[in-house]
Amino acid sequence: MLGLSRLRRPLLAMTVLWSSAQVLGESTDMTMDDPRLARTVTERPFEVVIDRRACGTRGVYVQVLGAGADDLGDAQASSGYLVWVDGKARVLIDMGTGSALRFEESGADFKDLYAVGLSQLHVEHSADLPAFLQGAANIRRKEDLPLFGPAPGEKTLGLKTWTSRLLGPNGAYPHLADYFSPFSQGGFEVQQEEIESANRRPWRGFRRDGIALSAIATDHGQGTSLAWRVDVGEVGITFTGDTGNRRQTVKTLAEGSTIIVGHHAVPENVRGFARDEHMPPSQLAKIAEEANANLLILSHRTPRTRGRELQTRREIESVFKGAVLFANDMECWEP
Repeated sequence: MLGLSRLRRPLLAMTVLWSSAQVLGESTDMTMDDPRLARTVTERPFEVVIDRRACGTRGVYVQVLGAGADDLGDAQASSGYLVWVDGKARVLIDMGTGSALRFEESGADFKDLYAVGLSQLHVEHSADLPAFLQGAANIRRKEDLPLFGPAPGEKTLGLKTWTSRLLGPNGAYPHLADYFSPFSQGGFEVQQEEIESANRRPWRGFRRDGIALSAIATDHGQGTSLAWRVDVGEVGITFTGDTGNRRQTVKTLAEGSTIIVGHHAVPENVRGFARDEHMPPSQLAKIAEEANANLLILSHRTPRTRGRELQTRREIESVFKGAVLFANDMECWEP
């Protein structure tokens, strides 16, 4: 097994440039105390200079854009992950609340993305899709963007119906519907593909420049979800997504992975409905150990699990022999 990955924390340099105030008097009797002067003072907008050293420029990295779930008050974005290859962000998994801002802070370029995979269509996994598309208006991307997500389930919408209701001509954001047309005026088309939610075998439908994307359907309470995997050369990164894993399908996808990004939303002693939706730490540990992974990154953390890190680590390390990390926004790791 390889050694412990090293963290590269993001550096964000902000340069604030203010122009000198130019005051134009409206009358000869105006003094510096006159409140009307407040309307004449101008400021030059600040410039944000992104330092892209959070991830390295050579090799494969996984960056956590959002380590939180759907909670307010944890100062974390919701689910979102970037896979970097040789200094370029190539695959984005999930677009949860706040991930668009974190994407910008990471220094990633939307034009570099090869594909986007959504694990499910809940707010904390998908809400920033409109923000990404709105922001793409001035980026001038020229390549079509594959967008993969779940097919309809018995009680859940499929990707295409969801995007139509949200971004279609009669949706909440009809001005973004153009991106789903082959004649898009935005310069690229979002090409949607739904992954079957009832199939127990992995979908392996995307490959480009040595990067392979695969997925498998999982269970999430009464709904469905997808676990995702990105392979680049000998590096395999599996994202469990939200799942109780009652169907035991994540193990199939994760086999031989180098890194497991597991959603740690519930503690070990969880029972009832929450257990049907999420795996406890011991289950995440078992998946990582059976996959022979080097590193287990615990993300999608909630108030139910924060503050229980020692207990969680004991549960996991009794099963998994690799490194265990508790994720925070913008952290970047290499195998």
